[in-house]
Amino acid sequence: MFAKNVVNLAYNIENSKLYHKFHNFLVSILLDSGSKAKTIFDFFMIFLVISTVGILIYEVRHTIHMHVIYYEYFAVAIFILEWIGRLIVSFESHKQIIKDFEESQFLNRPYHLSQSLKKITKAKLSHIFSLMSIIDLMAILPSYRPLRILRIFLLFRLFKVLRYTSSLNQFIRVFVEKKLELLLLLFLYLLVIFFSSTVLYIYEGNGLNENVTSFWDALYWGFITVSTIGYGDISPVTDPGRSVTLVLIITGYTIIAFFTSIVTNTINEKLDIIKETNALSNSKKLRNFILVCGYGNAGQVLVKYLRKNKYDILIIDKDPVAVELAQRQNLHILKDDATDLNLLKKIDIKKHCKTVVALSDKDSVNLSIILSVRSIDRNINVIARCNRFKTRKKLKIAGATHIIDVNETAALVALGHVKSPIAFEAIDEILIDFKGALLSDVEIFEHSPFIGKKLNEIDFDQYNIKFIGMMHNGSDEFIFNPNKDTTILQQKDVLIVLGYERTLHELQTYLQANGKLI
Repeated sequence: MFAKNVVNLAYNIENSKLYHKFHNFLVSILLDSGSKAKTIFDFFMIFLVISTVGILIYEVRHTIHMHVIYYEYFAVAIFILEWIGRLIVSFESHKQIIKDFEESQFLNRPYHLSQSLKKITKAKLSHIFSLMSIIDLMAILPSYRPLRILRIFLLFRLFKVLRYTSSLNQFIRVFVEKKLELLLLLFLYLLVIFFSSTVLYIYEGNGLNENVTSFWDALYWGFITVSTIGYGDISPVTDPGRSVTLVLIITGYTIIAFFTSIVTNTINEKLDIIKETNALSNSKKLRNFILVCGYGNAGQVLVKYLRKNKYDILIIDKDPVAVELAQRQNLHILKDDATDLNLLKKIDIKKHCKTVVALSDKDSVNLSIILSVRSIDRNINVIARCNRFKTRKKLKIAGATHIIDVNETAALVALGHVKSPIAFEAIDEILIDFKGALLSDVEIFEHSPFIGKKLNEIDFDQYNIKFIGMMHNGSDEFIFNPNKDTTILQQKDVLIVLGYERTLHELQTYLQANGKLI
């Protein structure tokens, strides 16, 4: 009976909008690097960490006011809530219960709640005993003011800053990834110090050197010397002592050189990763953007005119030369593979991408991009470049909304210039240079008061806009200058018009605002 109640509770939680809203809020401020809320939260937490450590330093020689103590309690309460929040999002317990229950039903076996609880407990303990969780706890627990001896552990709050700075985390990973090399270097370092300290103690610890009275003094001298600091409070007085000092000095410089070389080389390797991480983080902040896959000649021309018309653009390209060029132009670009399904999910094209344009000079790559995009969203607008006529059909079957045939387009442009050069130049000026009037589309959205009405009821003249044609109900078939007296407007109809940017926006608003001028 108890297990049944727990399973029912798990399903109620899964169906609760309030829970999902709360969980998404926690994820957005704690885990989602592309969230603006997380950026604000990170700065807030860094301020709390630094200010509470500042209080610890200040109260060494001063008596602090009661209001400051209350502030510290407030900060600790925030730290506790943050730790609890991270524990909640680390593993969704109810989903494990639902998964195990449904699996038992599918296999026609009895459900054992204890098995689910074991998995949940293991996952939660794994989080609790992780390094960053332990740091969080050590920064919280000593806050009980009567236990003054534990106050020094509050300095662990400084390590909490690592949570809120991704670049600093990348730097820490340098030491993690090179731990074998660094451990070998540390072993050599300690071995040399122990050997030299032993030599000094044997020769000078028998009373010849009044500053070396114990083996600890010899070890202290070894550490100070090998680090090339040399305070001078302990100096060798025998020839063997001086000889081993020279060995320590040379070894110290060598170890420092090796350490610097390892760290520097690894950081250089990490710079590209840090740049990519920052670029991915920045790309997640874009909304309603156009994704351009490929920054070759065609991509550069397209992006140039999209920027002129103030579109948000995200570019994906693996070519280092193209990436460097885009970065110099202050464009959002990811040095990655546009066919990578996980990458497309990370930038959340389903939610934030307006149009995907595949501009690779290889049709196989464009085909892979289309398939990856379609596996995420069946409705997103996909424009694909077609380099060979034979692959046009494949691109269409894969899910391309529109196909740009490079050879056919070039031929049509040439034909336009041959037949009517002046008229074609005017159209080209409108479509490409965005000077003066614009050729644009205006859609009849849901709840528009013009749905079901005739086309002639739209007064285009009041906005100085020329109607050219339309496409019915989301179809690809263009109807040039249809009969306004008989054409009935439907939802998703797209009107092709010629006008100015400001008046085009006013027309779109007019079509949705109960047919009233605003």
